[in-house]
Amino acid sequence: MKRLLFATLLISMAAAAKESAQDTPIAVNSITAEEIGGHQTWPSLDELAKADMKEGKMTAEIRLGYEHSNVSGNGTKAANAFLTRVRVNYQTANYSGFDGFVQAQYVGPLSDTYNPRNPNYDTVADPEAFRMHQAYLGWTGYDTHARIGAQEIILDNARFIGNVGWRFNAQSFNAGLVKNQSVENLTLLYSYADSINGIDGENDDTRQYHLFNGEYKLGDHNKASAFAYLQRNENAADINTYGLRFWGKNDTLGYHAMGALQRKAYYGYLSANLDFDAVDVEVGGEYISGGTDPNERFQTLNGTAHAFNGWADQFLGTGGGLPAGLIDLWVKGSISPMEAMELIGVYHYFNTAADTPASSFSGTYGNEIDAMLKYKICDNFDALTGLALYFKGDDAASNGTNDETVFWLRGNLRF
Repeated sequence: MKRLLFATLLISMAAAAKESAQDTPIAVNSITAEEIGGHQTWPSLDELAKADMKEGKMTAEIRLGYEHSNVSGNGTKAANAFLTRVRVNYQTANYSGFDGFVQAQYVGPLSDTYNPRNPNYDTVADPEAFRMHQAYLGWTGYDTHARIGAQEIILDNARFIGNVGWRFNAQSFNAGLVKNQSVENLTLLYSYADSINGIDGENDDTRQYHLFNGEYKLGDHNKASAFAYLQRNENAADINTYGLRFWGKNDTLGYHAMGALQRKAYYGYLSANLDFDAVDVEVGGEYISGGTDPNERFQTLNGTAHAFNGWADQFLGTGGGLPAGLIDLWVKGSISPMEAMELIGVYHYFNTAADTPASSFSGTYGNEIDAMLKYKICDNFDALTGLALYFKGDDAASNGTNDETVFWLRGNLRF
């Protein structure tokens, strides 16, 4: 009852706020909508400078969701999680280049039939939590934007640094950030984060980041970036990640390539896609090194994994490095039979990337089929339903994956 009363209060506050889609200001937090496999584009500094609001604006979002997860052979019951998330946002007026943004967030379960609510069930990684998900002060001027406070940060394709937007709590950083576009076609970014607000609802202050990113526009259809993400750990060895990224798209053909180094470990990503109006087809592969030496195991830091290595989330261990590494080959197709609807299908083949001792696994992890239907019912409400089927490959005790079925149903209402 207490949770329902709290949610009702927040909804009432949002409904009272005056809001219209056509005059929504352009703000830095507009980069936080993380689509599956999508590239996040920051607003230009010209757009930010023109977002001169005469008064503050309050908005709200309600997400309702159901997730079913059934992992075979792990000794627990299938999870059935009914969840809500309420976000209330306030964007201040822009005064002499200064503005502020606050986003209060409450994630509330409506059932107890999932872990962490009940350890007898499979895991759905959306615990109950309330926090100021974002609360920052920003300034725009002289080809520069800066902000300080709790904020979502999405860099590159969100593989290493992202907001994990698929989960209800998502992820934000307590950080300072500066972005500059003084040189034509060049965007430079630096951020220092001293703690992370994780998807588990907790604050992690055991690791910090220095984030450097430079992006250059190569003509009308291509871009390149270079990055250095320096992770400082209190309880483990520091991790420095250096990489390059190239991507582009013309009317029908797109490509995306990225490589990164980390101690003795390395990472590679390559994809190509064809876009024929309502139909899009993509093929790609990702290589994450592993090895007997922990320094040979590439770690994917604080980015998203759900958008990359299958929606069943069997390979979240890439965040801490997989001993046998990972090769992920996929084919993805999407079709839009009507403007408001999108159908997506993905096939993944997973294999190990390194020979490890006899006690470790080497071979085919498994295969996965993912499908999703997304439908925009109106400007303020959209819904999706999705299915992930993971099939374990080589039947070895050291193969850390299991057959799994995951089903989602979600709706998002915005005020």
